[in-house]
Amino acid sequence: MVKSSAKAAGATTSAKRARDRVFDVASDLFYRKGVHAVGVDEIVKEAGVAKISLYRSFASKDALVVAYLEQRGRTFLHHWDETFAQYHDNPRAQLQAIMTYIAERTTEAGYRGCPFINFCAEFPDASHPGRRIARAAKEAMFERFLHISEALPAPQPRDLANALLLLVEGAYAISQTYGGGTDGVGQSLVWASDALVDAQLRKR
Repeated sequence: MVKSSAKAAGATTSAKRARDRVFDVASDLFYRKGVHAVGVDEIVKEAGVAKISLYRSFASKDALVVAYLEQRGRTFLHHWDETFAQYHDNPRAQLQAIMTYIAERTTEAGYRGCPFINFCAEFPDASHPGRRIARAAKEAMFERFLHISEALPAPQPRDLANALLLLVEGAYAISQTYGGGTDGVGQSLVWASDALVDAQLRKR
Protein backbone atom coordinates (compact mmCIF):
# COMPACT_ATOMS: atom_id res chain seq x y z
CA MET A 1 0.00 0.00 0.00
CA VAL A 2 2.81 2.39 0.92
CA LYS A 3 4.66 1.52 -2.28
CA SER A 4 1.51 2.13 -4.34
CA SER A 5 0.97 5.51 -2.72
CA ALA A 6 4.58 6.48 -3.30
CA LYS A 7 4.35 5.36 -6.91
CA ALA A 8 1.16 7.37 -7.43
CA ALA A 9 2.73 10.44 -5.84
CA GLY A 10 5.78 10.05 -8.08
CA ALA A 11 3.59 9.78 -11.16
CA THR A 12 1.66 12.92 -10.14
CA THR A 13 4.89 14.86 -9.63
CA SER A 14 6.22 13.69 -12.98
CA ALA A 15 2.98 14.68 -14.72
CA LYS A 16 3.09 18.11 -13.12
CA ARG A 17 6.67 18.63 -14.24
CA ALA A 18 5.74 17.63 -17.76
CA ARG A 19 2.75 19.99 -17.72
CA ASP A 20 4.84 22.87 -16.40
CA ARG A 21 7.51 22.23 -19.02
CA VAL A 22 4.95 22.15 -21.83
CA PHE A 23 3.29 25.30 -20.56
CA ASP A 24 6.55 27.24 -20.14
CA VAL A 25 7.81 26.28 -23.59
CA ALA A 26 4.47 26.98 -25.28
CA SER A 27 4.17 30.37 -23.56
CA ASP A 28 7.61 31.40 -24.78
CA LEU A 29 6.97 30.20 -28.33
CA PHE A 30 3.50 31.73 -28.56
CA TYR A 31 4.83 35.11 -27.48
CA ARG A 32 7.94 35.11 -29.66
CA LYS A 33 6.53 33.52 -32.80
CA GLY A 34 2.76 33.89 -32.62
CA VAL A 35 0.15 31.25 -31.92
CA HIS A 36 -0.53 30.19 -35.52
CA ALA A 37 3.16 29.74 -36.26
CA VAL A 38 3.66 27.28 -33.40
CA GLY A 39 2.41 23.72 -33.69
CA VAL A 40 1.99 21.01 -31.09
CA ASP A 41 4.92 19.06 -32.57
CA GLU A 42 7.28 22.00 -32.04
CA ILE A 43 6.06 22.47 -28.48
CA VAL A 44 6.60 18.86 -27.41
CA LYS A 45 9.96 18.72 -29.18
CA GLU A 46 11.20 21.84 -27.41
CA ALA A 47 9.75 20.62 -24.10
CA GLY A 48 11.35 17.21 -24.47
CA VAL A 49 8.13 15.33 -23.72
CA ALA A 50 5.84 12.94 -25.56
CA LYS A 51 2.79 14.41 -27.29
CA ILE A 52 0.52 12.46 -24.95
CA SER A 53 1.98 14.48 -22.06
CA LEU A 54 0.62 17.64 -23.61
CA TYR A 55 -2.85 16.20 -24.17
CA ARG A 56 -3.02 14.79 -20.64
CA SER A 57 -2.79 18.34 -19.33
CA PHE A 58 -4.46 20.32 -22.11
CA ALA A 59 -7.38 18.99 -24.11
CA SER A 60 -6.25 20.85 -27.23
CA LYS A 61 -3.91 23.51 -28.51
CA ASP A 62 -6.72 26.03 -27.98
CA ALA A 63 -6.91 25.03 -24.31
CA LEU A 64 -3.16 25.60 -24.03
CA VAL A 65 -3.53 29.02 -25.67
CA VAL A 66 -6.29 29.95 -23.21
CA ALA A 67 -4.11 28.89 -20.26
CA TYR A 68 -1.25 30.98 -21.67
CA LEU A 69 -3.44 34.08 -21.97
CA GLU A 70 -4.93 33.59 -18.50
CA GLN A 71 -1.48 33.32 -16.97
CA ARG A 72 -0.27 36.42 -18.83
CA GLY A 73 -3.24 38.39 -17.56
CA ARG A 74 -2.81 37.26 -13.94
CA THR A 75 0.92 37.97 -13.94
CA PHE A 76 0.59 41.41 -15.51
CA LEU A 77 -2.17 42.59 -13.19
CA HIS A 78 -0.44 41.16 -10.10
CA HIS A 79 2.76 42.97 -11.06
CA TRP A 80 0.78 46.16 -11.71
CA ASP A 81 -0.99 46.07 -8.34
CA GLU A 82 2.11 45.10 -6.38
CA THR A 83 4.39 47.68 -8.03
CA PHE A 84 2.11 50.69 -8.08
CA ALA A 85 0.27 50.22 -4.77
CA GLN A 86 3.02 52.26 -3.07
CA TYR A 87 1.61 55.35 -4.79
CA HIS A 88 -2.00 54.76 -3.71
CA ASP A 89 -2.19 58.10 -1.89
CA ASN A 90 -0.78 60.07 -4.85
CA PRO A 91 -2.72 59.26 -8.05
CA ARG A 92 -0.63 61.60 -10.21
CA ALA A 93 2.60 59.94 -9.11
CA GLN A 94 1.01 56.53 -9.58
CA LEU A 95 0.03 57.33 -13.14
CA GLN A 96 3.49 58.67 -13.94
CA ALA A 97 5.08 55.51 -12.51
CA ILE A 98 2.77 53.32 -14.59
CA MET A 99 3.46 55.21 -17.80
CA THR A 100 7.21 55.27 -17.14
CA TYR A 101 7.20 51.50 -16.67
CA ILE A 102 5.20 50.91 -19.87
CA ALA A 103 7.39 53.33 -21.84
CA GLU A 104 10.51 51.48 -20.70
CA ARG A 105 8.97 48.07 -21.31
CA THR A 106 7.73 48.84 -24.82
CA THR A 107 11.06 50.27 -25.93
CA GLU A 108 13.16 47.35 -24.69
CA ALA A 109 15.11 45.46 -27.32
CA GLY A 110 13.30 42.24 -28.18
CA TYR A 111 9.91 43.37 -26.91
CA ARG A 112 7.24 41.57 -28.93
CA GLY A 113 4.24 43.66 -28.01
CA CYS A 114 1.15 43.03 -25.96
CA PRO A 115 0.26 39.31 -26.04
CA PHE A 116 -3.46 40.13 -26.06
CA ILE A 117 -3.22 42.48 -29.03
CA ASN A 118 -1.06 39.92 -30.82
CA PHE A 119 -3.59 37.18 -30.12
CA CYS A 120 -6.58 39.22 -31.27
CA ALA A 121 -4.78 40.12 -34.51
CA GLU A 122 -4.26 36.41 -35.16
CA PHE A 123 -7.77 35.35 -34.09
CA PRO A 124 -10.43 37.78 -35.37
CA ASP A 125 -13.23 35.34 -34.52
CA ALA A 126 -14.96 36.86 -31.49
CA SER A 127 -16.22 33.44 -30.41
CA HIS A 128 -12.75 32.14 -29.59
CA PRO A 129 -12.45 31.81 -25.78
CA GLY A 130 -9.14 33.62 -25.86
CA ARG A 131 -10.89 36.80 -27.02
CA ARG A 132 -12.86 36.90 -23.78
CA ILE A 133 -9.65 36.72 -21.78
CA ALA A 134 -8.01 39.44 -23.86
CA ARG A 135 -11.00 41.73 -23.41
CA ALA A 136 -11.08 41.06 -19.66
CA ALA A 137 -7.42 42.06 -19.39
CA LYS A 138 -8.09 45.36 -21.14
CA GLU A 139 -11.17 46.00 -19.03
CA ALA A 140 -9.07 45.42 -15.90
CA MET A 141 -6.59 48.04 -17.12
CA PHE A 142 -9.44 50.45 -17.80
CA GLU A 143 -10.79 49.96 -14.26
CA ARG A 144 -7.37 50.79 -12.82
CA PHE A 145 -7.13 53.93 -14.94
CA LEU A 146 -10.66 54.84 -13.91
CA HIS A 147 -9.74 54.54 -10.24
CA ILE A 148 -6.79 56.88 -10.78
CA SER A 149 -8.93 59.31 -12.79
CA GLU A 150 -11.53 59.46 -10.04
CA ALA A 151 -8.86 59.96 -7.39
CA LEU A 152 -7.24 62.93 -9.18
CA PRO A 153 -10.19 63.92 -9.37
CA ALA A 154 -10.91 64.40 -13.09
CA PRO A 155 -14.26 65.98 -14.04
CA GLN A 156 -14.75 63.31 -16.74
CA PRO A 157 -13.03 60.26 -15.26
CA ARG A 158 -14.36 57.69 -17.73
CA ASP A 159 -13.23 59.76 -20.69
CA LEU A 160 -9.79 60.20 -19.15
CA ALA A 161 -9.52 56.49 -18.34
CA ASN A 162 -10.43 55.59 -21.94
CA ALA A 163 -7.90 58.08 -23.28
CA LEU A 164 -5.14 56.70 -21.05
CA LEU A 165 -5.92 53.18 -22.19
CA LEU A 166 -5.77 54.34 -25.81
CA LEU A 167 -2.32 55.83 -25.16
CA VAL A 168 -1.05 52.57 -23.72
CA GLU A 169 -2.52 50.51 -26.55
CA GLY A 170 -0.86 52.86 -29.02
CA ALA A 171 2.49 52.42 -27.28
CA TYR A 172 2.09 48.65 -27.45
CA ALA A 173 1.25 48.75 -31.16
CA ILE A 174 3.87 51.26 -32.28
CA SER A 175 6.60 49.37 -30.45
CA GLN A 176 6.32 46.74 -33.18
CA THR A 177 6.56 49.33 -35.95
CA TYR A 178 9.48 51.33 -34.58
CA GLY A 179 11.21 48.61 -32.60
CA GLY A 180 13.15 49.13 -29.40
CA GLY A 181 15.35 52.01 -28.39
CA THR A 182 15.25 54.85 -25.91
CA ASP A 183 14.51 57.43 -28.62
CA GLY A 184 11.32 55.69 -29.80
CA VAL A 185 7.88 57.24 -29.95
CA GLY A 186 6.92 55.21 -26.87
CA GLN A 187 9.16 57.44 -24.76
CA SER A 188 6.56 60.22 -25.22
CA LEU A 189 4.03 58.19 -23.26
CA VAL A 190 4.66 59.89 -19.91
CA TRP A 191 4.49 63.36 -21.47
CA ALA A 192 1.28 62.51 -23.34
CA SER A 193 -0.46 61.14 -20.24
CA ASP A 194 0.57 64.22 -18.24
CA ALA A 195 -0.88 66.43 -20.98
CA LEU A 196 -4.17 64.53 -20.88
CA VAL A 197 -4.41 64.86 -17.12
CA ASP A 198 -3.55 68.57 -17.23
CA ALA A 199 -6.25 69.16 -19.86
CA GLN A 200 -8.82 67.36 -17.69
CA LEU A 201 -7.88 69.10 -14.47
CA ARG A 202 -8.12 72.53 -16.10
CA LYS A 203 -11.85 71.81 -16.58
CA ARG A 204 -12.52 71.68 -12.85
